[in-house]
Amino acid sequence: MRRPFCLAPTLITLLLLLLVIGCSKPATENPFTYPFIKEFRLKREPGKPYSDYKAFYVLTEDFEPPVTTASELAGIREVLKFASDLSSKYKIPWTHFVEANTLAPAFTSDDEELKQRCREMISNLKSMSEDGDDCELHLHGPLNRELLEQLRSQEKLHVKQQGVDAIQPYRQRRSFFFNSFYGGSYHELVANLTYGKRLLEKVLYDGKKQVLAFRPGGWDHGSTSLDTLLYFHALSDSGLIANSGLSTGDFGGKNWRVGNDPGHNVARISAGDDQIIEVSPTAGPGGYVNPVLPADLKKLATSVGDAMPVLVSVYHLGGLLLQRDGLNEYEKKNADLQTERELLDRHFQTVSELAEARILYPITLRELLTIISEQQ
Repeated sequence: MRRPFCLAPTLITLLLLLLVIGCSKPATENPFTYPFIKEFRLKREPGKPYSDYKAFYVLTEDFEPPVTTASELAGIREVLKFASDLSSKYKIPWTHFVEANTLAPAFTSDDEELKQRCREMISNLKSMSEDGDDCELHLHGPLNRELLEQLRSQEKLHVKQQGVDAIQPYRQRRSFFFNSFYGGSYHELVANLTYGKRLLEKVLYDGKKQVLAFRPGGWDHGSTSLDTLLYFHALSDSGLIANSGLSTGDFGGKNWRVGNDPGHNVARISAGDDQIIEVSPTAGPGGYVNPVLPADLKKLATSVGDAMPVLVSVYHLGGLLLQRDGLNEYEKKNADLQTERELLDRHFQTVSELAEARILYPITLRELLTIISEQQ
């Protein structure tokens, strides 16, 4: 008699395991769980100007308005004046992450009026930094090719690429394929960061200060742990010491957000022999805390023990520009502009009141990095 058909226990177990794996959702990519990223908590040290406050507050904005015609510059410069006036009125500084390509027409345009107006915009940014604002590097893609070649011709910088050697072990002779793919692409990544950094140092700080931090355009630091490790090595090879923009999950999906919760958005990253400090935005509605969206800053400023959380908000001053046929996702219709300005003014007023109550300590990213370095 034929025996009844049955599966071996081990085979049943294997099939069940495959079924579970097949039906389960993939784990959300969270860079704060990567082994080379370690959360860091700032201590409330006695005798410091910030000792009696609940939390640090860093107001950041990505300065990336499109600059294609001279006529656009008048509106952009007026927006910068409005932002500067808010800082002066409420004593709250901005940290501007400047898209280096926004400055490119000042050096590459054939339109002399556009070139001059763009240089005047740069002077406005420079004056704001002299008055207490901070300017750091931002890029959505490679540097404008003509601008990069100009910078290379003016200053031959040594472009490092130690990072690719450290994280990309290679069993063959490092010849055609390695030099074309790994070496070549990594070299260009570091070159763009290095020359972008140097450009801002020259035109905004007269070479007297270094640009310290970077924010990746689109919050894109790679799709995997290995990508992100390569990204941080490139920052290190470029001479940058900080980043502000880790994102979790899949862009556009429900699991996507920028930064992390208060008290968990500052970290140290090991990049070979160097360290990069991550000061991520504070996660909130829409992905991150935005000055013109509702957020309970007092509640977010809750501290634990002697640790001081860091609240980092993100804005785009391009959001105060007039709409031009929908060319810029941040531009608003005329009817919305006054509301946007009022919301931003109200935010400054709220932060000022929380500062007077010794809850929020407004600070630039540059100043915060100094404090972090003292505690390492």
